[in-house]
Amino acid sequence: MDISIICFTYNHEKYVRKTLEGFLMQKGDFEYEVIIHDDASQDGTVDILKEYKERYPDKIRLVIQRENQYSKGIKDFRPYFYPLINGKYMAFCEGDDFWIYDYKLQKQYELMEKNPGISLCYHNALVYQEKSDLLRLNMHDHPSGFVEDRDVINVTKGWYPTSSILCRTDYMMEQPDFCETTGDEVWRTYLACRGDLYYINRAWSVYREFSDSGWNTRYYCDKKLAQNHFKDTVEYFREFNQYSKGRFEVYIKERLFQGIHKYRDAHYGMDCSVNELKRCLNELKSAAEHRIDQVLDEYYSIYAIRCKDYYKTAVEDKLKEEEKIYIYGAGNEAIKALIELDKHNMAPQGFIISNPCGYPPELLNIPIYEVGNFVFDKEKCIWPCLIDGREDVLMILQDKGCKKIVI
Repeated sequence: MDISIICFTYNHEKYVRKTLEGFLMQKGDFEYEVIIHDDASQDGTVDILKEYKERYPDKIRLVIQRENQYSKGIKDFRPYFYPLINGKYMAFCEGDDFWIYDYKLQKQYELMEKNPGISLCYHNALVYQEKSDLLRLNMHDHPSGFVEDRDVINVTKGWYPTSSILCRTDYMMEQPDFCETTGDEVWRTYLACRGDLYYINRAWSVYREFSDSGWNTRYYCDKKLAQNHFKDTVEYFREFNQYSKGRFEVYIKERLFQGIHKYRDAHYGMDCSVNELKRCLNELKSAAEHRIDQVLDEYYSIYAIRCKDYYKTAVEDKLKEEEKIYIYGAGNEAIKALIELDKHNMAPQGFIISNPCGYPPELLNIPIYEVGNFVFDKEKCIWPCLIDGREDVLMILQDKGCKKIVI
């Protein structure tokens, strides 16, 4: 057998026929099988699966759970379907997604056969927003080719739909028992340690966003589930960092920041208040059992400025007793800070900037200082008021020995 198609279903009655037809329309010079794991669906999904099993008994095999395994805390379904796999390669598709190109597997199969150093290949996809009935392209700025280490961890050019993956079965069978996050992230990062990843810039599948029983729907509706997912993500990357011998370590903090973004946006909103952001981060500290408190504190120092009440809160909670206030920055955010200080009958002693090129010596009759010539002391309170480059500025202030930094 050349390819084993692995499909996961749960309450996918509305969608699974299209998924199965996407499998059965595949053409090429390869042999394939379809192995479907259903986690005790409560709708008509199982009836549809059995119907297709009867029609294609040589192609389709079913693993039907009588009790929902995920609700029992079982996230790793490999023991249920791995013993059934005969294919040299494994392809994946969840029961609410579907393939739209009949030579999808053939193209990926040819690539993998010609390039034994590739452990996993994947392709672009269309994303269908079911509630708004909108269709968009998943990735725009990701040309076909080998994937760099940063994009393996952070998928900065776009995430990898499960329905796009084709990988080597023998490598998957040897995967260590990592703490499971979402399966495709574990597969992608692990397989990057076994060979090269290759991306094909062709939209050959459709991913349904916010389908009735989809992962994102549950993540946005269930805060406890989202917290547990964050905990598992933290633990997985701790284990993965050891397994990969630190090869990807420089990118893991950025990946954790992405996880914090997702939790904040899902359960507090992008325009949350400062106090809401603090509550959000405290929840994640508790969920992660305080293993990455430093990362979460760093996140606050960088992103608190984006909160809707940041300037008002900073002045009232941290600056009202300060006499020597200096604003780091001289752009739009610095002006917002200046306006808020003025509302409280306060004024900064000056602005500090990293590069004086193009700036006058004063702004609104307030002097501008270049950071290299500025004398820091314990009485001066420095308020970084900029978004772009904020992390670098905070590092500069720490390196300069600044004692009072308003976050």
